[in-house]
Amino acid sequence: MLEQIDHRGKRFTIVDGSTRDEAGVRRCQRAAALERQAQRELRELEHAKAVAGPAGANPDVEVFNR
Repeated sequence: MLEQIDHRGKRFTIVDGSTRDEAGVRRCQRAAALERQAQRELRELEHAKAVAGPAGANPDVEVFNR
């Protein structure tokens, strides 16, 4: 086992392949799922912006002025 400190200062342990950290596996799976969701939402946002077309500096004002 090897103890490390991540970029936030939180301690974590790296274990060899013979020991499985089930909670760590679930966290990794959850993180991967959240990353896929974030990427999907970014693609949807980019698509919505492309469909909506260019807007001025303040699109809300334009909507109210119409």
